[in-house]
Amino acid sequence: ELPLWTAFYIGVHGGGGQGRSRLEDPRFDITFQPLYVASRGALAGAQIGADWQFGNVVVGGEIDASWSSIKGSVTDPAVFPNGVTAGVSAEYKTLATGTGRVGYAYGNLLGYVKGGVAWANIDYRTGINTAFPVIVDHQRTGLTAGAGLEFLVMRNLSVRAEYDFVYFGSQAMQMSSRSPVNVDHELHLVKLGLNWRFTGDYLTARY
Repeated sequence: ELPLWTAFYIGVHGGGGQGRSRLEDPRFDITFQPLYVASRGALAGAQIGADWQFGNVVVGGEIDASWSSIKGSVTDPAVFPNGVTAGVSAEYKTLATGTGRVGYAYGNLLGYVKGGVAWANIDYRTGINTAFPVIVDHQRTGLTAGAGLEFLVMRNLSVRAEYDFVYFGSQAMQMSSRSPVNVDHELHLVKLGLNWRFTGDYLTARY
């Protein structure tokens, strides 16, 4: 008999998250101090992966992609040198990760940690109080790490809860007519997932 957790799988997930973007402006065109843009919202997506079990140890890899509505803005005129044209917003529109994971199985319950690379499509804007905001709809690559619990409801079906931290390091962005500003992003995500698992006995029975 094959180990319980050895399988290829596909699944779906949903959840939510909150983020923070930090903007540092060396020339003070947009802000005098580092500006933090808090954001929050929902996400939903799908994943595909595989696990291999060796005794109680389970190792695997996964790719996932999510649609996201995590967004936020800062519009207080007092924060900006030019209060009339102030305002900064950040919106995470799409997220994806490629991770490896390792866990410990106790029968039908698996606890695991994971880590790898992350990608996001982010809409970042300054001057959002004006008719002509500066829009930088950009893609970022960064790192992610997380942990979770997964439970086998039946041989081919599992449910899980997971926390992920995502970080996109500082990058120079042209957000004003003068000098670039430095922007980094971080996200905290909570996901609930459902996986259909193609185990060895399932494949043998069908084919």
